[in-house]
Amino acid sequence: MKKINPIRCTIALVMLFSSLFFLGVFPVIGETGSQESNIIRAKIGIQVISGERTFTARGRQPLTPGDLIRLYIHTEKECYIYVIHTDHHSVELMNITEQKIQSSTLILPSAQTCYAIEGRHDRQRLTIICTPDKLTELADIESNPPEYEEWVSLETRLQKRSSMLVTDEMPSPIALGGATRGGMSRKTSEDHGNVSTFLRELPTFSGKGLLIRTYEFHIQK
Repeated sequence: MKKINPIRCTIALVMLFSSLFFLGVFPVIGETGSQESNIIRAKIGIQVISGERTFTARGRQPLTPGDLIRLYIHTEKECYIYVIHTDHHSVELMNITEQKIQSSTLILPSAQTCYAIEGRHDRQRLTIICTPDKLTELADIESNPPEYEEWVSLETRLQKRSSMLVTDEMPSPIALGGATRGGMSRKTSEDHGNVSTFLRELPTFSGKGLLIRTYEFHIQK
């Protein structure tokens, strides 16, 4: 039987694995971890209370004046959360929160109150942004709100940066727990349903470096 030269064998294996890394068969060490750390994940949903009915809002949802809504945002990691409201005329920063606790839930306006749909405008839009760092583009939005057309342009640019990934429609592995915080007019309402149950039924949204979720409400009068 022919003997195998161990040195030649080692050199051949090194050359083989080097070729596989070059061709992309095996990921470069640290690349996967880097990509994963850039992913922003959150459970986001809006609870609608319309008369005796309670349901989760779709991305485009018809509502009627007097309907109540409550926002739920459960982030996987520490991040800043922006909520911007527009009525296709004006722009309002409803909330900016720095979530310093991992796997924590922000409820707006609170677990005991809701925003009431007043119906002064036919269309209303909510934009929810989750980001690991403060956005310089929104530094002055509270003290100096942009014109509606300016906001539309800015939102479009942010959405292009966001690169939202596929939504996970199945129950999410994001752990529920941690802190719960709370910050259209507000109305007191009963706590409809268990918060944890509602959150578990929400889809998980993921984005690269930035996560943006929008809701468009058509107000039926």
